[in-house]
Amino acid sequence: MRPFAALAVLTLALAGCGYVGDPKPPALNIPLPVQDLRGVQRGANIVLAFTPNPRTTEDILLKSFAAIDLRAGENIQGGFEVNRWADSARKIPVADASITPHELTIPVDGFAGKEIIFAVRTTGPKGRSSGWSNLVTLRIVPTLAVPTGLSIVPTAKGVYLEWKEEHSAPGTEWRVWRMVEGEKEPTVLGNAGGPSWLDSNTEYGKTYGYTLQQVLKINEKEEAESEVTPTLSLKFEDKFPPSVPTGLTAIAGIKSVDLNWDRNQETDLKSYIVFRAEGAGALTKIADLGTSPNFNDSKVESGRKYRYAVAAIDELGNTSDPSAAVEITVP
Repeated sequence: MRPFAALAVLTLALAGCGYVGDPKPPALNIPLPVQDLRGVQRGANIVLAFTPNPRTTEDILLKSFAAIDLRAGENIQGGFEVNRWADSARKIPVADASITPHELTIPVDGFAGKEIIFAVRTTGPKGRSSGWSNLVTLRIVPTLAVPTGLSIVPTAKGVYLEWKEEHSAPGTEWRVWRMVEGEKEPTVLGNAGGPSWLDSNTEYGKTYGYTLQQVLKINEKEEAESEVTPTLSLKFEDKFPPSVPTGLTAIAGIKSVDLNWDRNQETDLKSYIVFRAEGAGALTKIADLGTSPNFNDSKVESGRKYRYAVAAIDELGNTSDPSAAVEITVP
């Protein structure tokens, strides 16, 4: 046999031994802790939410958990220690042990007036549990009442909301939610310190839905809230006339009267209407103008007294009230 052929045979023989290194120990499948536990008191309930971590300490991706252990208990006197707290904490049933995000609602019964700490941990398929999640501390207060008397009114400046202050807790605020037609979830417009709110960020032709809830700030990081009111909706349409023209003046010339007034600031201004009356007669329209804030009336007679007023019209035909009238005698 040639030397190179013998070497090739020897190499193949060694490769066929199947040696792949030292055997690895079986995976423990210990889940990593939940990092995003959060909670809030809402009405007569506590709402908790979290997302289980599907990875293990060995960076293996789990498909499911054996169990989810959620607990609630009072803060321990003499210094907090999580295992001592867990021994006395109440277990909250979590029927669904899936890896999907969780939201649970539990009644405040038994917790009222207390400072309660919440934590959660997951158990892997081999019965080994993760460490405890981040801790959530809630001071449970008397149930906040749902606001009453909510009304919404379209105005030229936006949608005006108003409600009653009755049954509100001292120091409470009101959180205003809005959903625009086509959106899937409402958004928070802000917190009102009193029983009214003007939503000026609106567009004509769109439908808006509003809800409201009481909010009580407990400390810098914690607040309690009421349940939300039923949604009130309206289609915001432009039915608002321009402002009444101001600054109208009249200057008499030879068989003419020059009128001038302040220009309206509305962006949808279309035109002005000029009214005239002779003596004590009724005002009647004598001219339909563009947007220039002036007019020359040449159809007057010397020695006669006239009164003038002006109104503004927008693109949709909404018409303002007439301005304050001015009076002048033609020389």
